[in-house]
Amino acid sequence: MGAPSPLFLSTDRNSIREPHPIVSRREEINWLRQAALGGNIDAQYDLGCAYAEGTGVPQSHSTAYRWFAKAAEKGDPESMTAAGYCLLNGDGVEPDHEAAVAWFKQAAGEGDQDAPRYLASCTLYGEGLEADVEEGLRLAEQGWKDTSDPEYAHLIACAQHDLLLDEDEAVVWHRLAAEQDHDESMVWMGYFTRYGIGVQRSLKAAFQWYQKAADADNDAGLANVAICYHNGEGVEQSFERAYEYREQAAALGHQESSLWLAVQLLQGLGCEADPESALKRMSDLAEEDPSAAMMLGEKFYYAEGVEKDVDEAVKWFKIAADSDLPEAWTFLGVCAWNGEGREASISDAMECYRRAADLGDSHALFNLGLAYRGGEEVPRDFTRSWQLFEQAALQGNGPAAVLLAEACIEGNGVPRDPSLGVAYLRPAIAAEDPDAMIKMAECLAQGTGVREDQVQALELLKLAQVQGRDTRVERGQLRRRMRGLD
Repeated sequence: MGAPSPLFLSTDRNSIREPHPIVSRREEINWLRQAALGGNIDAQYDLGCAYAEGTGVPQSHSTAYRWFAKAAEKGDPESMTAAGYCLLNGDGVEPDHEAAVAWFKQAAGEGDQDAPRYLASCTLYGEGLEADVEEGLRLAEQGWKDTSDPEYAHLIACAQHDLLLDEDEAVVWHRLAAEQDHDESMVWMGYFTRYGIGVQRSLKAAFQWYQKAADADNDAGLANVAICYHNGEGVEQSFERAYEYREQAAALGHQESSLWLAVQLLQGLGCEADPESALKRMSDLAEEDPSAAMMLGEKFYYAEGVEKDVDEAVKWFKIAADSDLPEAWTFLGVCAWNGEGREASISDAMECYRRAADLGDSHALFNLGLAYRGGEEVPRDFTRSWQLFEQAALQGNGPAAVLLAEACIEGNGVPRDPSLGVAYLRPAIAAEDPDAMIKMAECLAQGTGVREDQVQALELLKLAQVQGRDTRVERGQLRRRMRGLD
């Protein structure tokens, strides 16, 4: 979501449209084609738009580029920008950033309103010319001042987030763009609101932002609305609605939604179960997407919608591991440790864990820590074990964070330090691990290692419920305590 927004090409040019006759889309395309072949610049541009969007003709980016280039060479500014966009992104033509910038500069000189924004983007990200963040921001902010075009606000927000790492400023600019109906910035505002970044955290408000983006047919907006319905985040849980929104997102090419459609089909969540179709869809996706192979392996490993088959699970884990998916190596390590689907081997398991840890998987770090703490199959090393748990906790691993927090709070094997224990929990809470949330809620309710805050404790218990932990008992006990009944 951090890249500049795509160019939205319009076929609405009154200069080439007949004002009176109502004709079919096919007749209109035929007319455009004849006019374009006859050298009409406006027709060439509009025909390029039709092929770029697949409107009335089969979508073909290469054909779109050829028509844009023809019109651009005849001096049409909008076609220059369109041809530059194709060259910038490799749509229908080999990428050539320098040639793209040349078209943008020429189009800007001819007065095209979109070209300056693309020049600002290329300046910010160093595409086709030397990167200059300060100059790129100046150009973008000037464009915003002159036009109030939300595309400029979105571009500035992305630069603040990606290049300057200033999330507070990113929130400000994404809000400006979103309030002017920029669908990608709406998704960003949903994300910021979901996690309380620069704004008050609210699952309901996050859902509302995602819904606005979904109403604009934004694939990420549709996908996030589906997630909200699936988990009951900010809206009443409905697997049926989740399935509906995932179908819409998948139709727009959102691959993760296609994968989750298969999961719902496999388990009959919000739809009639169809394991055969689901497995075929997941297998097809797994050929190119290691995360799909990983998910397929987990379904066989945990017997979710299919019979448990560790041999089949290991097969898919290996496919995912071949693409260096970290969690696939962790699962292969678990299987090697337990002798599931492969010969039991502690040395192989440790090697798999090390590979996963090197690739950034916190669960592998946690498993390594457990191995060194156990001292049975692996020589016991408490110092090394604690270091590994710390690394995992800093990466947001819930089990490691809870283990360290309990040790510090209880003084179990280490000096008692409740405040340090609470500090170990914080990264996992930011990662929304439900076990860490429950432990922190306990600390907040009792004032252990942190100032007592029963309201915040209750909010964490609610979030843990959203993340799949049943906290009804804990919430009931806390509410009674808040009313002075305990």
